[in-house]
Amino acid sequence: MATSNILTSSTMQSSQQVTQAVPAVQAFSVSFFDVITTIGVVSLIAGFIYIGRKLQVLDGLVKTSEKIKTNVKVVCDFLIKNQGGFNHTELQAYSPVQLTDAGKKFVETIGFLSAFNDHRDDFFSFIDSEHPKVKYDVETSATKSIYALYDREYMNFLKQFFYNNPTRNLPNTAQTLGTHVRDEYLKAHPEITQ
Repeated sequence: MATSNILTSSTMQSSQQVTQAVPAVQAFSVSFFDVITTIGVVSLIAGFIYIGRKLQVLDGLVKTSEKIKTNVKVVCDFLIKNQGGFNHTELQAYSPVQLTDAGKKFVETIGFLSAFNDHRDDFFSFIDSEHPKVKYDVETSATKSIYALYDREYMNFLKQFFYNNPTRNLPNTAQTLGTHVRDEYLKAHPEITQ
């Protein structure tokens, strides 16, 4: 009987421990919604950190591209001014450079006048993108616009002209055409006075 009392006593103690353990397990129970919410918050924080790092990289790229853009502009300006394409029969070396009568006729004869009139906005938009402050800036940008827009379909007449006139090419023609563009731009922008 002593053995059965011991068994009964130990069985009672075990069942009390089990009943005491059940509330402890219930206290630590987590609902499916709690798990999803916790994972979602952690994911959002990680996402924001990731996006923040990418934005920092983009800021660095913007600064670098601005430096590159400035350097390319300096190189382009140098090349435009040192191209050796000054044609004395089409341009007068007065200050500023002016088209001669032969230059005005050349601009019209090769078909540039009509292409320019039809696509004036493209040339002016290019000059505007360079943010000219003085007439010299306009002159440089106008000549660059000839190079920049050269591959447009409406400029194919120039390629045909160069093919049929092997002594002529873009470097010895761009300044003449650019002078026309400069003059037209300055007529449209009287606020540029220097």
